[in-house]
Amino acid sequence: MKHTSIISRGRSVVVLAGMLLAILTADLSFAQNSNDGSVYTRFGLGQRQTWLSAKGQAMGGGGLALSSSLYANPQNPASLSDQILTRFAGGLTYESITTEADGFDPGTLASGMLSGVHLTFPLRINKLGLGFSMSPYTRVSYRIQDLGAVAPDPSSQETSALIKEFNGNGGLYQLSSGVGYRLSPRLSAGASLNFIFGILEEARSTFFNDARFVDRTVRESTRLRGASATLGARFIVPGLPEGMGLVVASTFTLPTTLDGERSSALTTSVGRDTLGTTTNGDVSLPMGFSAGIAFQPERRWTVLADVTWEEWSSLESDFSLPGVPLTGINTLSDRLRVSSGLEFWPGSGRPFASYRSMIAYRVGAYTDRAYASPLANETIRSVGITGGLSIPSLIPGTTIDLNIDVGQRGQTGNGLVKDRYLRFGLNINFGERWFDRLPLG
Repeated sequence: MKHTSIISRGRSVVVLAGMLLAILTADLSFAQNSNDGSVYTRFGLGQRQTWLSAKGQAMGGGGLALSSSLYANPQNPASLSDQILTRFAGGLTYESITTEADGFDPGTLASGMLSGVHLTFPLRINKLGLGFSMSPYTRVSYRIQDLGAVAPDPSSQETSALIKEFNGNGGLYQLSSGVGYRLSPRLSAGASLNFIFGILEEARSTFFNDARFVDRTVRESTRLRGASATLGARFIVPGLPEGMGLVVASTFTLPTTLDGERSSALTTSVGRDTLGTTTNGDVSLPMGFSAGIAFQPERRWTVLADVTWEEWSSLESDFSLPGVPLTGINTLSDRLRVSSGLEFWPGSGRPFASYRSMIAYRVGAYTDRAYASPLANETIRSVGITGGLSIPSLIPGTTIDLNIDVGQRGQTGNGLVKDRYLRFGLNINFGERWFDRLPLG
């Protein structure tokens, strides 16, 4: 008699995935306590973050229409219908920022951060898939010092130095659960439920070089949480010549409201006059729309183009946020991101190609109009170029992806600063068939 049982063949993947998850969890804690980022992360809810697959990151940060059984695409839930293997992917990013401003010497800051992590399962191979992912949604990480002077006695010419310091860290994270289904050989659809949560911390301090004055620090910690949903679709265009492919895709993210709680405390250097308060309120998040195309003139080449729009000008908050006054002129604008990318994979469609041919080469470019600005009449824009390699490992279905992103943000005029940044990314993409029915006996 033959017996069947469901057994897992992914033990090595589970161990490696657990190790990577531990690294990412430690990095998440580190990122929450770092102040070594851009001054532009201070405004609104922080600098908007978007994490895609490692493949999309190296191709300009796009890839909404990417269709691949080798990579899961957390940006578009419709892509989960492509899954053949159970996949775990995650990555870390190292960022170095050089800041320039008129009248000041350049300064350089460096930090590490979580790129993201996701796990996908094929419920029905190449038909129905389930996925879970976690990635940064916004990032707050800045440290600003402003030197000044104060007159202890207005009747004299004596002045005393003071330092005003602004610090911020934390951000919002997005935990998503999605499902994708292939409605027909050419059309896939999907949906994801997104839980958004995090802590935004800010400290404003004044330090005096004079015992006649008392140093003061105001600390605010804002906890936010809420849920949103994303709908996605992907369509393979018919009627193209043999070997050529064109895919179009789009997603729509529903607006939502985050519940919040803010704790404020005033402390002084003499240990007295400490005051703490707690208030509750809401913060709205905007709707968003993305569209993209992926074109393959032949199997070795893939060309991408993507556009993302988010209606941040409609943001409302019960809490005061930098750049978002409770009354008066709102300095927020709608976010717009446009990207394009190119991949050359010599070994595509050749399972027995040489190792060198199985390395994929990627380049891309993007421009990103930020939703928040220190000045109402100024737009903060990022422009950059990306590149990367996908290196196959000795484990079938597993790759190591290396990415680089070089760009700049802002300008030095009108009292603003210019950031020149360099990012290196390391991503690991595991794939293995976890569940098989095998005859025993």
